[in-house]
Amino acid sequence: MSETELDALRQEVAQLRDELQELRPATAISRRHALRSAGVVAAGALAGGIATIATAGPAAAASGNFTGDPAVTADATTGTGVAATSVAGSAITASTSSQTNAAIAATNPNSFGVDGTGTIGVVGTATSAGTTGVRGVADSTSSGSGGSFSGPIGATIAGTIITTQLGLSASGPPPSINRTYSQGALVVDNAGALWYCVTGGTPGTWRQLSGATTAGAYHPVTPGRVYDSRCAQPSPGPLSSGGVRLLSVAAQRDINTGAVTNANFIPANATAVFANVAVVNTVDSGYLTINPGGVTTVSASTINWGTSNQTQSNGVSLTLDNIRQVTVIAGGPGATDFLIDIFGYWL
Repeated sequence: MSETELDALRQEVAQLRDELQELRPATAISRRHALRSAGVVAAGALAGGIATIATAGPAAAASGNFTGDPAVTADATTGTGVAATSVAGSAITASTSSQTNAAIAATNPNSFGVDGTGTIGVVGTATSAGTTGVRGVADSTSSGSGGSFSGPIGATIAGTIITTQLGLSASGPPPSINRTYSQGALVVDNAGALWYCVTGGTPGTWRQLSGATTAGAYHPVTPGRVYDSRCAQPSPGPLSSGGVRLLSVAAQRDINTGAVTNANFIPANATAVFANVAVVNTVDSGYLTINPGGVTTVSASTINWGTSNQTQSNGVSLTLDNIRQVTVIAGGPGATDFLIDIFGYWL
């Protein structure tokens, strides 16, 4: 072999060595080129012109853009399919213009599809109205979890419009469904009522927290007066037969003057209050009916008196309208002063 041929062979080997060092998955040397190069190296070795053959080590981690369908497929028998670490930017960025397929689809039949660990493990961003940042689907109709979060704070959810949106289930109230639930489960039934599981089981023990016709929890308060017809404020004077008076029970008032001492004694959105309704300075006989604000139909009495100069009281729950008002209606031939003290409310 001539010196010129040996120089050409040396250059070919050097080029091969450079290509092996810079080898990337998307730019791998073709099988034909590799075979041809190997043949050249072998020929040179047989000719005795080259004593050393370049060997390929592990390819260095590469960044770049990958195209195809799918763009990247990573299979691992027991280890990690894709391990990506970045010093400053995003370790993995994936995008797709498909309306039905995910940019990244991770499937593991035995454990997690995606396991995010770090200061922030997984970030999902919805880039347009009606889209979802991160979606988890459990491939089962009876068990499994679409998402699993753990830590001192399992999940922190913040929304500028809605903090958390619970979807309606296809079933009725969970206490009537023969299914196994865990303590702490929250379920919205198909009527929009919210249920909480206090004891796990099949179906477990449940408490209804809210619904279209159900108030939430009862909140006891230090008793406070919200109305007294004997005071100058807000609307003084006894109520006579057939009289109707619309009253707000939102504010606590001074027991002597009726002046407001606590404007939001009963908070906004309270649906009902537990109250003591008393009649004083009665004339003849009669009754009072107390309805939600604006309702003037009389279908029951709240408190009754039978003669003049009586003082009587009755502990009752009073339903409110949506701005914390009640309507008081007087019936019977008589008249009376009356007062309302509140001991708690439902919210």
